Amino acid sequence: MQEASGSSNPLTNYLSGSPPLRAKLSLINEEMAKALGTDSEPGILYEASTHPIRSGGKRLRPMLSLIACEAVRGEILKVLPVAVAIELIHTASLIHDDLIDEDLERRESPTVHVKYGSEVAILSGDLLTSKAMQILSNSPSRIRETISRACIQMCEGEYMDMIFKKHPEAVTEENYLKMARKKTGALVKAAAECGGITGGGSEQQVVALSKYGESVGLSLQLRDDVHEILAVEAMLTTSTSNCLLGEGSNLVLIHSFNNSDESSRNFLRSLIASDRDCHRVRDAIGLLQNSTSIQHVQNLSEKFEEEAKKAINGMDFCNQEILEDLAELVSRY
Repeated sequence: MQEASGSSNPLTNYLSGSPPLRAKLSLINEEMAKALGTDSEPGILYEASTHPIRSGGKRLRPMLSLIACEAVRGEILKVLPVAVAIELIHTASLIHDDLIDEDLERRESPTVHVKYGSEVAILSGDLLTSKAMQILSNSPSRIRETISRACIQMCEGEYMDMIFKKHPEAVTEENYLKMARKKTGALVKAAAECGGITGGGSEQQVVALSKYGESVGLSLQLRDDVHEILAVEAMLTTSTSNCLLGEGSNLVLIHSFNNSDESSRNFLRSLIASDRDCHRVRDAIGLLQNSTSIQHVQNLSEKFEEEAKKAINGMDFCNQEILEDLAELVSRY
């Protein structure tokens, strides 16, 4: 899943904008820098591993761990190492995901396998995962179990995505959401859950944060799907066209396949089977924009936003408004 970047992104602006959240972001970045020392050897491996981190990103998952810990009136410094481990795992998954999808860019920078080669990209992802395991070695067993369960689900979701992407016409919305729940929702869920656990929240509060995190993760994936389609027409680059050319499953495309006439389905099917052609991609974008598919997926993203808010209602969280604002921004960034 490619994440939007740039100073115009309202979600990124929110997470880095207000002084309290900006202070949390600084803590996360400082802790990540410590975990990945610049003087480590082999230098090229560590440079490649940190390349996606240097390229930016929202830091949504570690930020959510800190916010969840704070929600139950816990000390955020206690969950900081766990939050950083989660972000390293997420970054590793992006490196491997880009390699599998043969993506050329992420956040307007070359992907790791393009810049450093496929072998280094594989090792870079492995290194980040290993660093995360090292950080988590002193964590309570429940934290380790929660994160390891999320990692397993991410791998399962990535495999499902790999199968779906070549045959979007055969994928149902139910199966896509099952994939997204694993590939994206699982780690966001774990981030919120670990924050609640480390902060000493009640079991009811931890369950609420877990449900909140999963819903936010699903909302994020669906909004990314919409954002990716809308970005294609403006950019029409190889990397942004991937979702239409069989190199990244997308619910907008899947919904269009399942709800279009035979002529439209045949056109989309031929596009996926063909070489990249920006003119044909533009035609496909026009077809999708004239359908109900973009609005349908956006509505689903907002539905999960509401589910996230419902999950935390009445839980006596001290930063309820921040949690609600975050859920809303994820579905609309």
